[in-house]
Amino acid sequence: MLSSLWPLLLVAAAAPRPFTVHDLVGLDRVGAPALSPDGRHLAFTVSRLDLEANRRRTHLWLARSDGSEVRPWTSHADGADSSPQWGPDGRALYFLSGRGGSSQVWRIALDGGEASPVTTLPLDVGAFRVSPDGRRLLVALEVFPDCATLACTSERLAAEKARRSSGRLYDRLLVRHWDTWKDGRRSHLFSLPVDGGGEPVDLMRGLDVDCPTKPWGGEEEFVFAPGGGEVVFAAKDAGREEAWSTNVDLWAVSLAGKGAPRRLTAGNPAWDTHPVFSPDGKTLAYLAMAVPGYESD
Repeated sequence: MLSSLWPLLLVAAAAPRPFTVHDLVGLDRVGAPALSPDGRHLAFTVSRLDLEANRRRTHLWLARSDGSEVRPWTSHADGADSSPQWGPDGRALYFLSGRGGSSQVWRIALDGGEASPVTTLPLDVGAFRVSPDGRRLLVALEVFPDCATLACTSERLAAEKARRSSGRLYDRLLVRHWDTWKDGRRSHLFSLPVDGGGEPVDLMRGLDVDCPTKPWGGEEEFVFAPGGGEVVFAAKDAGREEAWSTNVDLWAVSLAGKGAPRRLTAGNPAWDTHPVFSPDGKTLAYLAMAVPGYESD
């Protein structure tokens, strides 16, 4: 009798059912694709739910560009690898990881081996780019604009953490972005050698602005100019109108940090972003909005 019921049980088990919130949170999430310079490989991230730990773990995966040989590339227990970028020769992959206790730039060779840290800065790296010649990095760090050194920001943060009172006075907007309260720091771009020699140079010193822009900007908002002598980045310098202004402009600055950044798109009072140079380096393309105050065109 039981054997005659097996076909019915199998049909019931395979019957369609509604998609639930548990299915949604349990889905693997694929993102951040990066094509190798020779076009043969694709690096990307896969985020998977660890239900027991109540968190998602993100690792790097690698595949051939024809869709074959799809495989995980990193598997560190911290599970916080992101933002893969290829070195210019395609022999190594750079990425952000929190495996050392803070978010830093790491590197892993295409032919295998263990990942190694590229930066060991006292502040978390929020975004980065590798220069076309592979010799320098651009990193985005949250710093106090009036601090001349990274140590100054670190010391001020430590003093703030040790403070017994939790009150904070705001005299201008914005006071928060979504779930993050503003604490006076700005995301500035710093230039430093890949080999670790020399001090990071703040390319946005004197500007009370963010790059990447808050709250969703990333490495797509800054780029090395061909030849490596300059950097172009997007930032909003709107003073007390920052909270309601959409006037993001493109700026150019010397990679050595010499001279103040100069505004390139002052003629457009709306949003300018995502700078990309043509292969011959003669043209700068970017995305622009036409209507000030509008965010959806």
